[in-house]
Amino acid sequence: MNTKSLSKVFGATSVESRGCGRSACRVGLCSWLCLLVVMTGLQSVQARETNEVNQEEKAKKKVFNFDGGSPFDFIAALDRHFRTRLVQILTLPETLSKTKVPKLRVAADDPREVLAVYNRLESPTLGQWRFEPGATGQNTNSSSTNMNVLMLVPDKNMAAKVERSVTKVKGVALAGVPDAKWDALMRDIDQAKVYGEEAAKESGEAFGGTVRVQRDSRVLIVAGSEAYLEMVESLVQAHRMNAEIEAKGLAASKAADAVRQ
Repeated sequence: MNTKSLSKVFGATSVESRGCGRSACRVGLCSWLCLLVVMTGLQSVQARETNEVNQEEKAKKKVFNFDGGSPFDFIAALDRHFRTRLVQILTLPETLSKTKVPKLRVAADDPREVLAVYNRLESPTLGQWRFEPGATGQNTNSSSTNMNVLMLVPDKNMAAKVERSVTKVKGVALAGVPDAKWDALMRDIDQAKVYGEEAAKESGEAFGGTVRVQRDSRVLIVAGSEAYLEMVESLVQAHRMNAEIEAKGLAASKAADAVRQ
C-alpha cells in the first residue's frame, strides 16, 4: 500500500470519525503510525537482504595469494590454488627464468584473471604472459581453467638489451702501459666494475666480466658483456695516455737539466 492509498484511508477514517469524538480520532492515528512502522521495517529488511546477497557473491571468489618468487614458482602456485596443470604447458625463456615476481593477492576464480593482473603491471623486467584460450567462450565450459598455451614473453626493449649483453672475449694490448702500472690498472678495473654493476641494476642491463693478464705477450684477455669490454678498453687507454704524458714530462725535465748543465 503506497502513501497515496494510505492518505485516502486516513482521510476516510477522519471523515467517519468527525462525529465520533476524540477516542475515534486516536484510533485512526494509531493505525496510521503502526502502518508506517511496518513499512519502514520491511524496507530495512529488504536492504539488509540485498547487502547480504552482494557479500555472498563477493565471497564466492577465492583469494589467490603469492608470496613472491620466480615465474616457475608463480605458475606452480596457480596450479595448487586452482587445481590446474599449467606447469605442463609452461614455456619460460631462460632470460626471464630468474625474474623476481612480486607478491600478489587477487580475488579470482580463474587463473587467467591473475595472469591479467600480472600483465597490467607492465614492468619490462617481468615480461608479459601469453595464453590461449584467452577467455571462456560460449561453446566452452565456463568453469574450465584449462589452457593450451602459456608462455612468458620478454619485453622487446629488454630483449634487445639482453642481445647486446651477450658474453664476448677480446684481447687488449698493454703496449704503452708500464709493467709497474699493471697492478694499479687491475685495481681500477675492479673498482669500475663495482660502479658498473650498480648502474646496471637501475637500467636493467647486464654488466659483468673478468680479466686476465698474459705477461709474456703483454695482452689483457677480457671476457664479459659489451659494456664491460668497453670499460676495460677505456681504462687501458687512460693508463696508456697517462704513461705517455709522464714520459713526455720526464723527457722535458731531462732536456731542461741538460740545458742548465
